Amino acid sequence: MRIHLLLFYFIAAQVCAQAPQFSQFYTNPLYQNPALAGDAGTPRLIVNYRNQWPSVGTAFQTAAFSFDTYAEDAQVGLGVQALHDRRGGMLNSTHLTGQVSRLFYLDAKQHLRLTPGLQAAWISDRWNGDNLTFVAQYLGSNDPLAQNGVSSNRVAFSSGLRFDYDPQNDYEPFYWAGVSYHNMGFRDNDWLRERWGVQLGAQFPLQIRVFGNGYGRDLDRESALSMALQLRKQGLNKQMDIGTNLIFSPLLVGIWYRGLLIGTKRRDAIVGTIGWARDNLLFQASYDLTVSSLGTGTGAFELAIWYGFDALFRFAGKNSSARRRTRCLRY
Repeated sequence: MRIHLLLFYFIAAQVCAQAPQFSQFYTNPLYQNPALAGDAGTPRLIVNYRNQWPSVGTAFQTAAFSFDTYAEDAQVGLGVQALHDRRGGMLNSTHLTGQVSRLFYLDAKQHLRLTPGLQAAWISDRWNGDNLTFVAQYLGSNDPLAQNGVSSNRVAFSSGLRFDYDPQNDYEPFYWAGVSYHNMGFRDNDWLRERWGVQLGAQFPLQIRVFGNGYGRDLDRESALSMALQLRKQGLNKQMDIGTNLIFSPLLVGIWYRGLLIGTKRRDAIVGTIGWARDNLLFQASYDLTVSSLGTGTGAFELAIWYGFDALFRFAGKNSSARRRTRCLRY
């Protein structure tokens, strides 16, 4: 019994405390940084789904449903998210979160912007041993963990900060940086642990010729190269995501790397992504090709869908004056 409890403690401490991850982290802004709530400038619905290691059954599955909006007069962003994470048939986690952000202009031209954000979350974790065989059962007795699941319910708070440089000109680059601190104060908890994140990004407008005559801009297309970097630390776990998306509306293609640049266990996965983005809708799919010692049979499939109540994406062509100057695709 003591051996089994020790094993359970090891599993809880090493597995439960690690938060879910998304390869398309830039398509799940509310999960990464509460300061990104309302960044679209219009009401927006987001669905994210990740199936990791599908070759071994339902090992890791994560689904998130988000809604955020922006009150332009008050310069306040509001968001809510429901996330469910399933780790096999034993570990399940549910997150219900609310975010608020406030935009501040730092210069008279409104090119420099600073946005702090806060998040409150109710997090429920449950461990269920119904599908396991315990040592006590071989000895002819019932193990209490086999009959009753172990659960933990917590209220946690998170904070974030985002800085943007937006020249408000379709021909100039856009830059942004963010920092986030999730589950503030949970340093030694077995179920929930603090998580730090740093996000950097930029978008560079491109002029791509179409059929040899004119540029993408002339055909009311958006053409740009978007780059982003995320650094994440939770407990002893460290992770980096870096990559780029080429946008030639409505097509989006990208390549990303997840892992570290130094260390003995630095390699994780190469992520290829393809998407379709136009007006109110974004549809993007990706696949993780594992390059670590786990082998290529342990990849992951991911899907993201955005829907905006107003036009989400910017276009620099002849009709750009009729569209709202939102920033979604830049992230």
